[in-house]
Amino acid sequence: MPVFSPPKPILKKIVAAAVVCLLSSVLFSTAFAQELPEPETKGEDFSAADVAAYQQFGQTLGVADWLGPLAPVALSPFFGILCLSAMSLYGGSWVSADNAFLGDNSPLHNPAIFWTFLVLTLITSIPRLTKVSKPFAQAVDQIEAWAGIMTLLALKMMVGADAPDVDQLSMVELGIVSATTSTLLMIAAAVNIFVINTVKFFFEVLIWITPIPTIDAMFEIANKSVCALLMAIYGYSPVIATVINLVMFVAAAFVFSWVYRREVFFRTALLDAVWSFFAPPKGVTEPELVVFPAADVGPFPARTRCRLRKTESGWTLIQQRFLRSDILVEISSSDCTAELDVGFFTNSIKLSGAPAGDLTFSRWYNGCLPELASSMGARLNEQDAAAVGDRSGLRAEMS
Repeated sequence: MPVFSPPKPILKKIVAAAVVCLLSSVLFSTAFAQELPEPETKGEDFSAADVAAYQQFGQTLGVADWLGPLAPVALSPFFGILCLSAMSLYGGSWVSADNAFLGDNSPLHNPAIFWTFLVLTLITSIPRLTKVSKPFAQAVDQIEAWAGIMTLLALKMMVGADAPDVDQLSMVELGIVSATTSTLLMIAAAVNIFVINTVKFFFEVLIWITPIPTIDAMFEIANKSVCALLMAIYGYSPVIATVINLVMFVAAAFVFSWVYRREVFFRTALLDAVWSFFAPPKGVTEPELVVFPAADVGPFPARTRCRLRKTESGWTLIQQRFLRSDILVEISSSDCTAELDVGFFTNSIKLSGAPAGDLTFSRWYNGCLPELASSMGARLNEQDAAAVGDRSGLRAEMS
């Protein structure tokens, strides 16, 4: 049985940066492969007709053209961009003629882009078809989602890059409002993809822990089919696609808070399991653990990412919050006892007393569980450690 340990953060950042840089370099090299002609008005004053022409060009990527493909890209980033490139190359007359994403001048209108994203789609999709390889695919899914966001943002910037003076002219004509609108649209795209992709990731993990062999392949085929259908709708009518995207975003936003806590938990457990094969075992350097309550514990909802820290009088459970003060709960060892149990995919520290509950943590320290138990002031359940190969409790661990 392999020893699980946490990944090196710098390694994850390097891999993510490499993927994003690869996609960006392919897109930019394609977009600027041909030399742009020098503007005839260089060094001269722009006429009213020139200003109007450049401003009209800057608006070619309308709101519907930009927001329409976000839902399918969120469902499957690489496959969604592959569909966009396919429609740009082979869409024919049924594709919306005035769509800047799908026109002949689009960066996507290039066979190199099509084949690049076809290869990336196969690399990221095939491992999702089986339960054995799906944990690796889900770990790569996090990189794919952010690479998809960066690719779309690069595309939007390149669509307007053919007119170098559009941004300057827009600023002169409309002031800061023009720049702010473009920025808000980019932020909206990133948020839209992040929210929908998070909910999709949650359901993919539920499918993975379901003991039906072919359900993973069925879910992946269904996901790709829905993505292709939504892209076809976008090619026919960006406005209809935008309405569908809005409905999907609102539905995902309603459950986002509940799902996001579990998505962070799933992502932590899966990434730790995958990267443990590349990183050395983690030692006990300080009496602190990243934990996720299996059920509500005090003010912390189930699956909230917290830190459990050993103190002289007991433990401190901390939830770190963005732009807000942390939530701290002091647990006295006189009122509560702790027991460390080993599971199939995750471990847990069971608190008995006030408060009571299970605090799940990933198998980072499986090479030194006795030392960890001693450092955290918990009793190690040796019987559970001996039965770690029992998979019967996997669904309960991941629920």
